[in-house]
Amino acid sequence: MFTKLTDTNKAAIFTVLVLCLAVGAALLIRFLSISSDPIIFSVWSITPTLATLIMLLVVTQDGYSKEGWKSLGLHRLGLRVWWIAFGVTLLITIAASAVVWATPLASFALPEGGLVDPILSFFIFLGMSVVWFALIEEIGMRGYLQPHLMSLGRTTALILVGLVFATWHLPLIFLAPVQVEFPTGNLLLFFLLFYGTFVAASFFFGYMRIYTGSIWPASIAHAVHNAAWDVLGAVTPDNCLPGVGERLPGGRLRATDPHRCRDRCHLVWPQVQERYGRSAIGSRGSQSRPVAPLGPGGPQVGHKEPAQPNPA
Repeated sequence: MFTKLTDTNKAAIFTVLVLCLAVGAALLIRFLSISSDPIIFSVWSITPTLATLIMLLVVTQDGYSKEGWKSLGLHRLGLRVWWIAFGVTLLITIAASAVVWATPLASFALPEGGLVDPILSFFIFLGMSVVWFALIEEIGMRGYLQPHLMSLGRTTALILVGLVFATWHLPLIFLAPVQVEFPTGNLLLFFLLFYGTFVAASFFFGYMRIYTGSIWPASIAHAVHNAAWDVLGAVTPDNCLPGVGERLPGGRLRATDPHRCRDRCHLVWPQVQERYGRSAIGSRGSQSRPVAPLGPGGPQVGHKEPAQPNPA
């Protein structure tokens, strides 16, 4: 269709396309009330690959040559840095969790069955993610988008990929909140940390892509982070946010009585303000939001806490 587009034009069209597909996928998940995690994240994660296919086969027709497909970096394994992709990513993720455990906001707690099940879950999820969830995201972000932004300079390209990748997640978080259950808390702090994390990860993943010419190391690092984050979340009960902290059999967390958790927050929050400063964190009321209690069929949609009487 358009055979004379510049690389930056291709990157811009891809960005608009993948974000539109993200909104469509999130709305589909919401209106169909899809509750199965494998289905939700398959529908969601496939959108960067779909955008790539549309760019290669419809918009630019670069996919009708071998060079067009080779540009994605699937034909090289990048074995030299697999140990970095796995080991360094795992260490960074564990270290970040340890920092959280050192604060009053969360703690480390072994699941009832010990660490065997979480470790097995880590490797099972890692295997699935490397060849599916992480890979089909990386095909679009590091496979197609990053090379087409490199003409802007390495640093600019990696920052832009991180910003696009972070923004791509937002429709799922905000348009399908019931299905995804991704806590945001204070939105200013959320956006700063969220975008900062993705831009930092973009440099780590992106340099492996540049150094090896392959997206497999980035896919492995991406999968390790996701798998470790899932397992570490199971051993990190939240000490403050309402509706979180009670364990179910198997080590999963469930929503607890919001009134009991609010009482616990009153005890923990002064310690947080004393350590980090009131002005840096803000008021307690801005840090949490009510979480629907669990009924026999799961969270009760539309539940509202009763209004609290004003003191005389």
